[in-house]
Amino acid sequence: MKKLLSTLILIGTLAVSMGADRPWKSKYVLLTVTAYCPNSCCCGDSADGITATGRNAYRPGVAVDPEIIPLGAHLDIPIYGDMRGWWTLADDVGGRVKGNTIDVRMKTHEEAVQWGRKRLRVRVWSR
Repeated sequence: MKKLLSTLILIGTLAVSMGADRPWKSKYVLLTVTAYCPNSCCCGDSADGITATGRNAYRPGVAVDPEIIPLGAHLDIPIYGDMRGWWTLADDVGGRVKGNTIDVRMKTHEEAVQWGRKRLRVRVWSR
């Protein structure tokens, strides 16, 4: 038991020190926020159910221009998700996503159309 306890403490210490080397930074950005679905009606022939980072395209996520927002960043998007806002992962890119535009992923095409186009102040968390 003593050996197990010292191993757990060591692992915890490493995790804390690794996180301190690359802290998360945040900034607010005014973005045009559109929506898409992972089906062929929005993604065309490239609709394979997988995002650019290899995640399941039927889970919540955001397509970004990686020149502006890095893949892997977390975004706090007002009214996306449970309609109170929540953070989601920048895990995809899109042919029409350029500059200060992001594309939130919806489960269905109807939801994407209903979202429309919005200008929102989004908090972007990245390393």
